[in-house]
Amino acid sequence: MAAAKTRKSKTGTLVALGLLFSLGVVLFVQLTDVTVAPPPSMSPQATLLTDPFLQAPTESSVQVVWFTEFEGREHSVIYRDRTVAATTTQLSRTREDAQSQTAIPYEQVTRRPIWRHEATIDGLRPQQRVPYSVVSTTDSGTPIQSDSFTLSPLPVAGQSLKILLTSDHQMMPMTAANLQKVDETIDQVDGIFLAGDLVNIPDRASEWFDDVRGGSFFPCLQGRGNYTLVKNNISTVYKGGQLIQNAPLFPAVGNHEVMGRYSNTT
Repeated sequence: MAAAKTRKSKTGTLVALGLLFSLGVVLFVQLTDVTVAPPPSMSPQATLLTDPFLQAPTESSVQVVWFTEFEGREHSVIYRDRTVAATTTQLSRTREDAQSQTAIPYEQVTRRPIWRHEATIDGLRPQQRVPYSVVSTTDSGTPIQSDSFTLSPLPVAGQSLKILLTSDHQMMPMTAANLQKVDETIDQVDGIFLAGDLVNIPDRASEWFDDVRGGSFFPCLQGRGNYTLVKNNISTVYKGGQLIQNAPLFPAVGNHEVMGRYSNTT
């Protein structure tokens, strides 16, 4: 999922020149002859596509990131008595196709416009948690605010930590259940190390955000999944865990984060 084209960019083509959530997957691809359509999964009332999540902490700062399906006018993080403006970047290769599991089916490979917002929160003190939320204003001027979560800077040397090591989420049946049990039994973790293979097909946006089976990447790590498991004729719905809103995510690049051979039609 490469990021290209910032709001101020004047280039006529979208060139994939970016990172997988601030990592080093660089994709150089021009998009041509690809259908562009509004995402059919989008509700009549705009919402944030994800809760905010945390990345790249330093001794006094941390990055807050979130996604929307609208470019909007203003995106910011609110913490303490401060409001920090976010930098907005349109993702260059978020698409859907006939195999996408979305609320309304796609008939062909279709670009799905999604925007990434990132702000640096600084002036933080070691071992101190600070409440925060994010606000995105739609193109029509309606502000949408997230719930409140907490953030903190890089841990100090010798600090006791609870680290979740996980990998190969890939829409697997037990992913939501496992992450929910982490949330229920361990409570707040201090960091999530994800050793690759986050999804199956990285250009397919719904695998990251809103696959109708309820097991997409971000919902499962934010307690917003909706995955049903059946055992002994008893159905149980698992939501995943509210984890990355309050602890930084450190993902590694797996083979499933790289599309390899590229096509505009399949």
